[in-house]
Amino acid sequence: MERRAKDAAHVGAGMVTTKRAARRPLCGMVLAATVLVAGQGCACHERVTPQPVSPPRVLVVAPVLNLSGSQDFDALKVTDLVASEFQSFPDVAVVPVNLALAELERRGKSAVESPEDAVELARALGADATIVTGVTEYSPYAPPVIGWVMQWYAVPPRPAESPATGPDESGATGSRISDPRPPGPRYQVQRVFNAADEDVLEQVRSFARERDGHQSPYGWRKYIRSQELYVRFSCSATIRSILAQDKNSRTAVKPDEAKS
Repeated sequence: MERRAKDAAHVGAGMVTTKRAARRPLCGMVLAATVLVAGQGCACHERVTPQPVSPPRVLVVAPVLNLSGSQDFDALKVTDLVASEFQSFPDVAVVPVNLALAELERRGKSAVESPEDAVELARALGADATIVTGVTEYSPYAPPVIGWVMQWYAVPPRPAESPATGPDESGATGSRISDPRPPGPRYQVQRVFNAADEDVLEQVRSFARERDGHQSPYGWRKYIRSQELYVRFSCSATIRSILAQDKNSRTAVKPDEAKS
């Protein structure tokens, strides 16, 4: 009996030893797998360098000019609509219209009357450019017609002094300041939107889809039935064109860069 107990104890000890020996490689495998997963986790959290974000274009919307002779619209309300539509585009910030009006009033004016006015207005309000818009045609009756002319007056660098090549008109010599007069508009768009044209109606349909026009009982046609909505549609299309000019100008490759 005692021998059988000893033999059993010996066999049991052998089994425990065997289990411990078998557990060692298993522990090594688990440890290796843990290290591998940890390494993969580190790889997933690698730092990604953020792409530089270009600052938005800050614009001043000058009071809209009535060049149509029509008295069927409120120029100040249309100015608010122009500013609102500019703000619907990405990377564009608009100076509040009331600030532009206040600055013009401070200068004794109710509208921008010259390129100098446009540039100085943008400069005074810390903007990149002033948008001067005029309504050239306006008929709110079916089919509605509206014409736009939109100009972009960018703020040029401050005039720098350049070496004088000789005496000026007064006979004095020395440094001479370059001509500070601003140039004409950097960009300009002029368009007429006549709802009798099928091409214009197709643009209205596209605009209505973007603005969920199908939710109205009139569908996309509400944009030609409502004076305000037709102004928004035609203004947005004009803005899209002038912003495309600005984007193309900024992304154009310079000849010197192309040679390098």
